[in-house]
Amino acid sequence: MTHGTFARLAYKLASAAIALLLTAALTACEDEESSLGIALVDPSTLYEGLTCTLYPDAAWSKPEDSLQTSNYSLGIIGNLDDPVFGKWGAVLYSQIALPTSSNSINFDSVIIDSVVLTLTKYRLYPDQPFSQAPPRFSRPLRSGGCNFHFEVKQLADSMDSKKKYYSTDELPVDESTLFFDGVVNVKSYDTVVRLLLDSSFNQVLCNSATAEEFVRNTKGLRIRIKEDSDNGMLSIDFSSVNTCITAYTHYLRSNGDTLYSNYPFQLGTGASHFTHFTHDYSGTALAGLDSVNGNEKLYVEPLGGMYTQLAFDRDLQAFHRDHPHAVVHYAELRLPVASEVKQNVPERIMAMSRDANDSLVYIDDAIDLYTIGYDGTYHEEQGYFRMRVTQHLQGLLREGQDRGLMLLLDARRHTAVGTVINGIGDTATSPRITFVYSE
Repeated sequence: MTHGTFARLAYKLASAAIALLLTAALTACEDEESSLGIALVDPSTLYEGLTCTLYPDAAWSKPEDSLQTSNYSLGIIGNLDDPVFGKWGAVLYSQIALPTSSNSINFDSVIIDSVVLTLTKYRLYPDQPFSQAPPRFSRPLRSGGCNFHFEVKQLADSMDSKKKYYSTDELPVDESTLFFDGVVNVKSYDTVVRLLLDSSFNQVLCNSATAEEFVRNTKGLRIRIKEDSDNGMLSIDFSSVNTCITAYTHYLRSNGDTLYSNYPFQLGTGASHFTHFTHDYSGTALAGLDSVNGNEKLYVEPLGGMYTQLAFDRDLQAFHRDHPHAVVHYAELRLPVASEVKQNVPERIMAMSRDANDSLVYIDDAIDLYTIGYDGTYHEEQGYFRMRVTQHLQGLLREGQDRGLMLLLDARRHTAVGTVINGIGDTATSPRITFVYSE
């Protein structure tokens, strides 16, 4: 149906006869035409019709206790003390693997001069703004960077390449090993972090083995930033070829010549890895709570922390009862942000819901973030996150019920920024779904 058809239909609905039918509608519904969305979506797409607003009847925040972190392309390590969310901690566990082009290794006759562990920096918290973020996300940079006390130890046993690891998982280390224990200054403009490993690590690489045997023999590493470091976290790009372990070697040829070379071992892509997260809410409003009632505040936190659940079932069923044949032309979820976090907000909030099989899935509008205008980002001028939920709302109206909406950070496995959303106790500042419809 064309937009012109929508407009003509909306004008007809605005007639006196239809207005009488709408007297039983929700108090949040308006008996007038609207151009909602004109300033928020493609200017060529206008939605004219009647407007309505749904408010949540229930909301709460809970910790995300089943966050899988194994083998994602981005990760994070470090320790950060946040005034709202308390203390965050993140530790990296990773296998050591041969390059994908190598089926085996023979280092029996190779002399290892040095070994360097390199981590490709994706972002530094709390200093460095995301490289692709708009100016509103920028923050002042500390010229001195962060002094991180790195520690690298060997795992006591081999990681299971076929296992899925979660944010709550930990692996024991061999306490007799200590391949790196020192302070490295990481600045906002650095692209990589280089750790010169202790010579005792050379023996870990001195293998004559197949690719699978090498992974099993080397067991893997635990890489962490100790708590005596500066307050900060380091996001790591595992997909980068520069996230690796490089052995600098030489080899004596039979003719007496010396051949120098370097050999890269994989840490990210091609090697199983995962991150372990910890949370300490001491001294915050979340201390000692397994669930937070959403009347006053709602929390959306990274690193396996708090997520938010919203339910619009009361208003949804009332609207469906009064408008059983309504067609939703445009709908958006607005999440007003609490004043204490407006200066530092995450990149994007994602929305998930339960399908007919009770499986948790992204809402239909969020399946393709770029072609249908889902958005999900913070709009500073209005002070809220917004996301398009047109398809989602239409589906709920077909079913006549709301199974709940789950709000999560899009980059919650590698970001160190959370946010607080206003609670549902006051409709003037509450989250809401505002939409344009006709019937």
